[in-house]
Amino acid sequence: MGKLQNLYDKSPYVAQHVLLNLYACRIHVERYGKPFHAALEELTKTQWYTPDEIAAYQLERLKKIVKHAYETVPFYRKRFDEYQVRPIDIKNLSDVAKLPILTREDVRSAGDQLISSKYPQNKLFHGHTSGTTGSPLSCYWDKHTCIYNNAADWRQKIWAGVQYGDGIAMFLGRTIVPTNKTSPPLWQHDRIHNMLWMSSFHLSEQYLPYHLEKLRSFQPAAIEGYPSTTFILARYLKKIGQKLPLKAVLTSSETLLPQQRELIEESFEAPVFDFYGMAERVAFASQCAEAHEYHLNFEFALNEVVDNNGFPVEQGKEGYLVGTSLLNFGMPFIRYQTSDITALDNKQCACGRYMPRFKGITTKDEDIVVTPEGKLVSSSVLTHPFKPLDAIEESQIIQEKIDLLHIKIVRSQNYKDSDSAHLISALHERVGTNMKIELEFVESIPRTKSGKFRWVISKVPLPL
Repeated sequence: MGKLQNLYDKSPYVAQHVLLNLYACRIHVERYGKPFHAALEELTKTQWYTPDEIAAYQLERLKKIVKHAYETVPFYRKRFDEYQVRPIDIKNLSDVAKLPILTREDVRSAGDQLISSKYPQNKLFHGHTSGTTGSPLSCYWDKHTCIYNNAADWRQKIWAGVQYGDGIAMFLGRTIVPTNKTSPPLWQHDRIHNMLWMSSFHLSEQYLPYHLEKLRSFQPAAIEGYPSTTFILARYLKKIGQKLPLKAVLTSSETLLPQQRELIEESFEAPVFDFYGMAERVAFASQCAEAHEYHLNFEFALNEVVDNNGFPVEQGKEGYLVGTSLLNFGMPFIRYQTSDITALDNKQCACGRYMPRFKGITTKDEDIVVTPEGKLVSSSVLTHPFKPLDAIEESQIIQEKIDLLHIKIVRSQNYKDSDSAHLISALHERVGTNMKIELEFVESIPRTKSGKFRWVISKVPLPL
């Protein structure tokens, strides 16, 4: 993907359109087609399972992935032996607590030892965590996982009234056109999946009229993007006294704040369907039309909530979300502890589903960075420069002034000067070269009084 992205970035607009659609064809072959529709059909049925059927479904798959991990993944063979636990010890879902917790540090130190010997690494799909804590991890997924991830995503889109093939406008973190481009087109059309990819780096009042004009001509059924990005669009519509009716707005990757939901739903005359996912593929949660709570896709992972010592807590009590992938046999994550805090609820939802729910994730409230040119850049967009830098253990972005970003970095011994050069260059691509970027290497990054970590802190008021 890196070489293709470099070619894309250096190509003229028309060539970029061809390259994007060639890439979309490749993705379609790899992750859609008959296997995707078969998975979506299965998920359409399983969403109505009873609690007993859900438990039986998860137990069967838990046994399979634990046995597979013990037999083919070097890390788990060693770890399970150390804890004197065997796959045969998993006889019911509560037995998952016999297995040791997997931490972020475990994953980082284990490296390729977490990859199954049954899956050649070049046959797996590589990705990174979002890096919102400033320390992204490398992850590998097998094809089956990628297909089911797409199917789970589309199941929620169907809940939202969006059908496969409907037009969707995408406002995510990809560099669709050069960030220094000053005139339209500021978008590209993926004709394979009927998705209009729009530049999230052109969201100042100078460019928002172009986006709005294009959205009206494209007439999407939905917009998908980060909460802060769609909020910027909603604020602009409010300011000019207009609305853009849609079937739904789909948000992810950041905490969706109540005030954001309210204005987004008002401006687009459509409900917001937020979803929660992880590159580690240990949790995927979707909001339905009946409530603002999140349904955990139980087909995707077995989820628990644990206390500070890794012990399961009672249902309804808050703790750290832990997940065991039931799909990814290429690089299984078993009892992986996230940094997100929530509480689980297995009661039937008003929508009729018994899919487990959580009442929202306690995460970081990030701010939006304002560039000297007046562009608004969401925190999720800023995660991308950090993703390939494994030598960064933690980071924090502080916008001190309209033209100054102060980056605090906790680095490992493997950190190189070239990492700094990459980071500054990639950030400049997103915030412009008029923004000064200062790097400060620190031993640790302080938390708030409540123990939370804010990755982006802006001291600059929004212009809108």
